[in-house]
Amino acid sequence: MATNNIRYICNPNRGIELVFCENSTISYPTHNHISVFTIGIVLDGSILLTTDHKVTFYEKNQTFMIYPYMPHSISAQNSYTLLSLCINKNIAAHYSTDKIRSSIMALLMSALNTERINQYQILHLLNCLNSITNYTNWHSESQNPFINHLKKQLELYPENKFCIEEMAQNAFISKYHFIRCFKAEVGLTPHQFQLQNRIRKAQRLIHNTKTITEVAFELLTNLLIRKCHKIS
Repeated sequence: MATNNIRYICNPNRGIELVFCENSTISYPTHNHISVFTIGIVLDGSILLTTDHKVTFYEKNQTFMIYPYMPHSISAQNSYTLLSLCINKNIAAHYSTDKIRSSIMALLMSALNTERINQYQILHLLNCLNSITNYTNWHSESQNPFINHLKKQLELYPENKFCIEEMAQNAFISKYHFIRCFKAEVGLTPHQFQLQNRIRKAQRLIHNTKTITEVAFELLTNLLIRKCHKIS
């Protein structure tokens, strides 16, 4: 039976967090992270990471980097423990490089103090971080303004119904060409991207509310409000 024990150490004011996925046997299908740059390190076991049609085998103490919007999947080879350092892509606009590094070090020291990571593994993560010279280059906007706008709408309002035919007409291209263009820019088809964001929004709401009924009610309310705005 698959297990997935996930724990977090975070600094919400800095948009940085450590995610520990402990003793997991779960594989993750192709997806992307819309707002975070990720440095991962395998603490135990091994995984297969697929990015841009490249498959790489990672074992204990090996690190990898995943950029925002980069499609990727993780295949479990056995039970593994994975640590991910997740950094919001927008923090460079609000904080200096020194403050970002200081916040990262504070989180890593918290993990060290709880014996969740050792000094050797911290050095591995910092070496990866040092290889990134410019935080603003973590993600560049699409050259297509329509896809940029649609991408943001799907991120903010994934519960809305977006018709592929209508989106393609608004972009003045065929439906199939639109799907190819969107996937080339985002890494997923519009339908896949919308489903991913629906799940993530529901997860955030479940985390912040008491019951699943409240989550369903809020999503439905948001959908009705958006429809009323369109009608008016």
